[in-house]
Amino acid sequence: MATKTKTKSKSKRKKKKKLTARQRGLIIFAVCMLIVFAIAVGAIASKSTSSTLIDLDKDVAYGIDVSHHNGKINWKTVKNEVDFAFIRVGYRGYTDGAVHLDKRAISNLKNANKNSVPIGVYFYSQAINEKEAEEEAQFVLNEIKNYDISLPVVIDFEYAEENGRNVGRLSDAQLSKKEITSLVNAFCSKVEKAGYTPAVYASSYIFRSHLSVKKLSESTMIWVADYNKKVTYSGEYDFWQFSKEGKCKGVSSKYVDTNYWYTKTEEQD
Repeated sequence: MATKTKTKSKSKRKKKKKLTARQRGLIIFAVCMLIVFAIAVGAIASKSTSSTLIDLDKDVAYGIDVSHHNGKINWKTVKNEVDFAFIRVGYRGYTDGAVHLDKRAISNLKNANKNSVPIGVYFYSQAINEKEAEEEAQFVLNEIKNYDISLPVVIDFEYAEENGRNVGRLSDAQLSKKEITSLVNAFCSKVEKAGYTPAVYASSYIFRSHLSVKKLSESTMIWVADYNKKVTYSGEYDFWQFSKEGKCKGVSSKYVDTNYWYTKTEEQD
């Protein structure tokens, strides 16, 4: 499961530590209990209440990302199962274009904080221009201002699908790579100006074909979804979500998106 960490400096590169045989064995065992996504952390932008992302003092951490689709969550139980979580705050309808609050966002934010689970948040975007992306970012900022957010604020960029084909307003807009990159930057810029660490979530295919990753802000972290034994996207990234069929005690839904976080990095000239 080799991963690469996103370059944060032009003079140095971050190289993720190779896992030992024992660590690989632990990971295989852990997959049986829950599914996780991978993060390799380099130097990152500061948050309003923290100069860096949380340091869990371990090589590999485990977490989940959840929305109202996962049903009611017992965060007291989840606390003992994971090291962190990402919570969906809201979404834009792919047909009506309206911005909606996730039905369980407030409950999840409140109870994750109450049980001291480190969290980040994400918004399912269907923005078709920079103005809408900024609207989505502001919506998220308004909703999270009273909570402790120690992980990134993420724009979830993906096309809605029905019967294996892309549908909805984002698909119909037929945006160019330049336009998509600009709207992602618009979301992330607003997030960063508010003092949070920005990130973008997308599939390997979208990162390869629909985004100019090199033109994203240096502070923007990359969260790649790739449900294979290793990431098929050849670019550098920070997070890896490798399955959507995980299980986690305390989460009532049959499956939950779950994650690896490689927290330790080493310098390479």
